[in-house]
Amino acid sequence: MVRGFKIEMLLRLLTALTITAVIVMVLYLQNSWLFALVILLVCLSGYYEWISNRFKYPLYGFLLIFNFGFWSIFLIFRGAGGDELMAYFLYGAIIFSTALFDTFAFIIGSNFGKTYIVKNISPNKTLEGLIGGLLPLILIGIFLIEYQSKLPGALGTKDYWIILYFVLIGLSAFIGDLLISYFKRQSGIKDTGTILPGHGGVLDRIDSHLIATPLLIILFFIFL
Repeated sequence: MVRGFKIEMLLRLLTALTITAVIVMVLYLQNSWLFALVILLVCLSGYYEWISNRFKYPLYGFLLIFNFGFWSIFLIFRGAGGDELMAYFLYGAIIFSTALFDTFAFIIGSNFGKTYIVKNISPNKTLEGLIGGLLPLILIGIFLIEYQSKLPGALGTKDYWIILYFVLIGLSAFIGDLLISYFKRQSGIKDTGTILPGHGGVLDRIDSHLIATPLLIILFFIFL
């Protein structure tokens, strides 16, 4: 069991590093059309998995997945406060924070999780995992507040709402993950695909981003 867990963790790590390298490259190049193409391919792949796994409510799946795509592309083309570089920085921060929550929730939940939240939907979702995923995000929020004078533009703030912003990242990531888990449970499958070793399918990888990314981009435009 321990050996199997280590192999799974290694596969997850290698896949995560590959995905991270692609994301960093796309963000570094700052090519809006390349970014839009990558997001579109991700959305199409995710929706293909939704259909091929015969998840319920295909229209809902379409809206959920392409809403994520729309707001991702909108942020880059609209810019953050008219600043394209800031838009890429913000998007990278959201993706990184969501992935950070996902990673820590998985590690803490796998090793220390005992209190199930919704066992009938996802037996791997525990209160310990949720708290473990939220803690690093809260620490990031505290860091941003403490060192606000050294941060670029809109992120330089003494407002403590930024901690709530990061808590929302974690909670919305958890809900997105739980949502896809529900549909997988309904279809009797463990993963939505096999294209990403250690992670499963595209939907398995972006599930925590489906709600978190649009929500946080919208909040950014409303309050900043």
